[in-house]
Amino acid sequence: MSTFQSEEIFTRLNEALDAFEPAERQELVKQVNGIFEFHIRKEQAPTSEVKVYHAEVKTTGTIKPGPAPSNPDITLFLTDDDMVALAVGDLSGARAFITDRIGLKGPMMMAMKLDVIFRTLGMGPAKGSESDLGYEGFESSFLILQIYEYLQVLSEEERKAEVAKVKGIFLFNVKNAKGDTAVWMMDMKNGIGLMKKGKIDGLKPDITLEMKDKDFVDLFMGKTNGQKAFMTGKIKVKGAIMLALKLDTMMKDTQEKIGFFGEKKAKL
Repeated sequence: MSTFQSEEIFTRLNEALDAFEPAERQELVKQVNGIFEFHIRKEQAPTSEVKVYHAEVKTTGTIKPGPAPSNPDITLFLTDDDMVALAVGDLSGARAFITDRIGLKGPMMMAMKLDVIFRTLGMGPAKGSESDLGYEGFESSFLILQIYEYLQVLSEEERKAEVAKVKGIFLFNVKNAKGDTAVWMMDMKNGIGLMKKGKIDGLKPDITLEMKDKDFVDLFMGKTNGQKAFMTGKIKVKGAIMLALKLDTMMKDTQEKIGFFGEKKAKL
């Protein structure tokens, strides 16, 4: 039987989880609230050997070989190499989905919580890296990362065209249920576009959007109509309000690119 590099990854994840205090484990369970099943293919060939692991991060918090003990909330299909790349931070979950390197059965929002598991257990993208856009306790972090990765997979010419279409600098002030605030700035006015955690030095926003974390998620997922959210005050806008409509279009482009509302098949 061939050796899977990801076997060591799952072992290390489980060891890190075992070292957690009960309160730490329950905090992770609270953040993720899902059961994952991983189908890891040794190579891309359809006849290649497959191993199955699961992460039960809904009640007790365990990571073990074999199928999930109950119906998984999400099932992921990927190669051994891509599983390793995800765990060590060479590949973000968002980029893997956009480039069809992960197939999934289940809600994309749950799939994006993979980065939470990796980061909490000491793996994933290094803090302070360009792709480190997340704030703890904010589900909208996953959406911001999706937009960032959407820009990353475009060619330079495509990014310039996107900037020419939008022509605006956005500042997002998002508040979660605890009252904490996350800040992101997106420059879609200069160069090839830029997304940053916090503010970008030397840039003044053309539009500032203030909203609750849940409202931002609902807006991205199509549960809330953008125009209605502005009218009812769920989203407060300062500045060029017409840019809010361009943001809505950009989010829809991102959703279409990553197949946000449908199942995705990996190109294995």
